[in-house]
Parts: sequence; structure tokens; C-alpha cells
Amino acid sequence: MSRAVTTVRAAVWRELRTSVVVVTVLFASVIEIGLRSYVASGGALGMIGLQPLVQNPAVAALYGRVSNLDNGGIFVVWKMGVFLLLVVAVWASLNATRLTRAHEDDGSWDVMVIGRRNRDAVLRTTTLTLLESGAVVGAASWLVMLVGGQSSSGSAYFGLGVMAASWSGASIGLLAAQVAAPRRAASQASLVIIVVAFFARVVADASTSTLWLRDVTFFGWIEKIGAFQRLDPLALVPALGGPLLTCLALWWLQDRRDAGGALWTHADSASPTPFLLGSPWTFAWRERSSVWRWWTLGLAAFGAILGYLTHALVSLAQTDPGYVVLLNRWGLGQMVTGVGFVAIAAVLMSVAFTFLVVSWIATAAGDEVKGRLDVALATGPRRVAWLASVVVSALAAVVVAAVATTLMMWWGVRLSGTPMSLRTVAEAVGGSLGLTPFMVGASVWLVARVPRLAFAVGAIFILVEYIVQALGPTLKWPALVMQSDPFHYLRAVPVQTFNWAGLAGVSLVGVGIGSLGLWRYVHRDVVG
Repeated sequence: MSRAVTTVRAAVWRELRTSVVVVTVLFASVIEIGLRSYVASGGALGMIGLQPLVQNPAVAALYGRVSNLDNGGIFVVWKMGVFLLLVVAVWASLNATRLTRAHEDDGSWDVMVIGRRNRDAVLRTTTLTLLESGAVVGAASWLVMLVGGQSSSGSAYFGLGVMAASWSGASIGLLAAQVAAPRRAASQASLVIIVVAFFARVVADASTSTLWLRDVTFFGWIEKIGAFQRLDPLALVPALGGPLLTCLALWWLQDRRDAGGALWTHADSASPTPFLLGSPWTFAWRERSSVWRWWTLGLAAFGAILGYLTHALVSLAQTDPGYVVLLNRWGLGQMVTGVGFVAIAAVLMSVAFTFLVVSWIATAAGDEVKGRLDVALATGPRRVAWLASVVVSALAAVVVAAVATTLMMWWGVRLSGTPMSLRTVAEAVGGSLGLTPFMVGASVWLVARVPRLAFAVGAIFILVEYIVQALGPTLKWPALVMQSDPFHYLRAVPVQTFNWAGLAGVSLVGVGIGSLGLWRYVHRDVVG
């Protein structure tokens, strides 16, 4: 029996606590792995050969600009910092829309604001609690760096940067919740803003002539803080002050709208449009139309950026023999050619494609938890057909996104001046889809067993497994650990041969897990 909560703050923290613990542990683990990887790679002496790579504009666009890699903290900032900031910003924004707009949609917000509490007080408490959750993740990041032997000032600035990313994501989510309704629209709007800000940072770091773009994105503000480098305390002003000013605007906006309303609302009613409503197979696609649209646009844009960076990395390989020797030592010698870089980049994009699968199939659990399937399953299709329609539409969405990514990556490669055929790029992107069957099965199992946490568990699994594959060889982890990682069986196609045997085994495991999940889904009660 759960304890009763008597304050708004306690109620909000009860909703946040699980995700805060998970994200905090995830961040602490990733940072610790990064620090250990730095030591295992030879420390500052082992990083000397990477200096040309650090200065390369293509690498700077992906990982951000750093001056050197002479300590473990800056290695973590360079190797995984931008992706950690992206994850915490997205996490905070989704929490913000869930705690505000979602509660306004289902009517629970009305219960919170009656009696002695008004809407301003509840929004203020919710905002402060979201800021506290970001401070927790930032403090954990600071503590892991400090315990790991990094400088106290650099660790503090790194923790503040993580906190600033969380605050920025939360403020964007809160703002979107005031402007757009229902929650789905607010979440999509906040994610679009964050992704655009991330891409603006990528473009800013790609050239000295575009560095001014860092001043228009919170990712750029955080990068300018300079943790473990030349510290810039003034950069903390926009990084931390920007979210706080946005939060002040929230209360002004709320006072000028009705409860449950928004400046832009996706209408609950419209003229009947029977298009794609004839069966669960077509409805599964229509219901998730916005999901595949935004995922396709995002993946295509990222593919174009990666393709455009091909020429810069190839030029570096041709002018720096030491860089080539270093790549060969790390088993990345394929990157000295344009085809090799595209192949390696496609393997990186496999993470995005697996996220697409998990997010798509996890919506089936969301519909169930929210009670949308009660009438549908009682009067319409069987459960097997309903879940199968979601899986088939997920596979179709992956194909659409992969085709768009292939075309845009090829366009970016050609725009950079590197000759390469469309077929070569298609082979590279196709090779990155090898884990799709496994992730489909795993997602079905999660929907059946833990519907309320399906997406969160799936997302954490992907991140952890990719980190294991990326850093496990450097840390000399046991072969059994590496072989249990699905990403271990991906290859840099076409410079390497597609691992048919390994991926077939992984796919069979996914089919087995998915079959167990389907059996459970069919035989359990509908979750409400």
C-alpha cells in the first residue's frame, strides 16, 4: 500500500522519482565507463594521436569543439558529452509535458488546483520540482567526476552543464505545454525545438565561420562553459538564466488561457475522414502518422549532415599518416575512405533505427494504459491482429525512414565532393537495420510484460548495450559479455561483410522473446 501524499510537491516527486533514479544511475554509469576507457587507452599519452581528429571540423561537428584530451573529464565531454546532454534534455522535456499538459488533458490537474491551491501555485511547484530533478542528475554527474579523480572546478562546471541541459529541456517542455494541446502535440513541439537546437550546434561547430550559431542554442551555451578546459563562468548566465526566464514566461502565459486550453489545440473533433480506418492494419499507420513523419525528417537530416562531413574526414586521412595508423590500431582503418566513413556512420545510426522501433511499438502500451483499447478490443479485432498491425506498421516505418536517410546521406556525400554511388550508401544504411527483428521482439515483450515502462526500459537497454559495444573492447571486457550484446554483430557494410550468421542468431532470439511476449499479451488482462 503506497503512502498518501499531502502536498503537490510530494505528488510530483512521486511521479518523477523512478525516472530520476534511472537517469541518474545511467549517467553515473556512462561517465564512469568513459573515465575507465580513458585510462585503459593510455591516458594523456594515448590521446596524443587523436589530436588531429579532435581538430577536424567533421569530428567537431559531431562531438563538439575541444582543445585537447589531456584529462579524463575532457575525454568524457568530447566522446559522449553532447549525447548525454541531448538525452537529459529530451528526458526533462517529456517529464514536463507529462506533469502538466497530460494532467490537464485527463482532468487530474483540476483536482490539484482546487481549494487553497491555485493554478499558479501548482505550476510553480511543478516547475521547481522539475528543476530539482535536473539538479539531482547534475550533482550525480559532478560527484562521479570528482570521485574519478578529475579537477573540482571542471567537475563542478560539468555538473552545472548537465543541470543546464535538463533545465533547458524542462523549460521547453513546460512552454510547449502552455502553447500546444493535447500532450502528444506538446511533446512533439518540444522535441522538435530540442532537435533543431542540436542540429544548430552541429552546424555551428562544423566551421569557424558558423561559430556564432552557438549563441542561439542552449547546447552551444553549455559547450562554451568549457568544463575541464578554459572555464568561462559568463557562459553560465545564458545556460542557466535562459531556462529560468522561460519559466517566468510560463506563469504569464497560463494566466491568459483557460484551464485545459492552449494557444494551439489539435481539435478533438473534425469532419469524418474514413481514410485508413478500414482495418487495424491501416489504422496502426494512421494513428502513428506523426511519429514516422518526425522520425523520418530527423533521420534524413542527420544522414545528410553525416554525408556532408565525409570529405573533411577523408581529407584528414590523406594528409595525416599518424591518424591513419591510429585508426588501424583501433580497428577503424575503414574510415580513411569515403565508403568507410559512411559505413561507420551507418552503424552509429543503427541506434536511431532501434529507437524508432521501440518508440513505435511502445505506443501500443500507451493506448492500453490510457484505456483507449477497451472498446476496440471488445467489439473489433482480436488482440493478436491488433498487436501484429502495430509490428507490421513499425517495419514499414523503418523502411520509409531508411529510404529517406539513404537518399539524403547520398545527397550530402555528393554535395561534399566525394564520389559515391547510391547503391553503396544503400548497402551501408541497410546494414544498420540488422537489429530490427530483435528489437521488434524485445519491444513486443516489453509491451506485454511492463506496458507502463515499455519505452523507458527499451530506451535504457539500447543505450547501455551500445555503450558496452563502443567501450567494451577498450576496457577488455570478457568475450561472453561482448557476445551477449546485440550491437556486437553489426558490421560496417559494405567495407565489411554482412554478418548473416550472427544477426540470424540474434533475430531468432528476438523472435523467441517476441513470441513469449505475444502469448503474454493475449492471455493477460487489459491494463488500465
